[in-house]
Amino acid sequence: MADDFSRLRSALQKVDFFYSLNIMDLDSLIKALKKRKVKRGDVIIKQGEIGDKFYLISEGAFGVYIKDKKVAELSDGQFFGEMALITDLPRTATVTALDDGGLFILYKRDFKKILLSNPKIAAIINDALSKRRAR
Repeated sequence: MADDFSRLRSALQKVDFFYSLNIMDLDSLIKALKKRKVKRGDVIIKQGEIGDKFYLISEGAFGVYIKDKKVAELSDGQFFGEMALITDLPRTATVTALDDGGLFILYKRDFKKILLSNPKIAAIINDALSKRRAR
């Protein structure tokens, strides 16, 4: 268990998104993450739903669809689901697993407490939010 925790901490520190977290915040994040395996074809989020989770891709590829049109493909180390958590609006896209893979899930309360309280990470999230809105 301790080895898994150390490996996850090491992996997350290499992700640009988390580089500015101090060790205490990083450990809080790791403790809050829930791991989920997915199968090809699994719908992770649906456009129009109310969102209460943020997703970090640990492995696999995921298609992002708006009105059944593929607009992006995401993979290891990338994230999705933040827009609905920040704006409190319904999901703007559907995300589907393109192959078997894995996700780390962070619930809304932990997302706000751990990530949005860090100014550098909040800026990264807001930048991603702006780019996704532009699409």
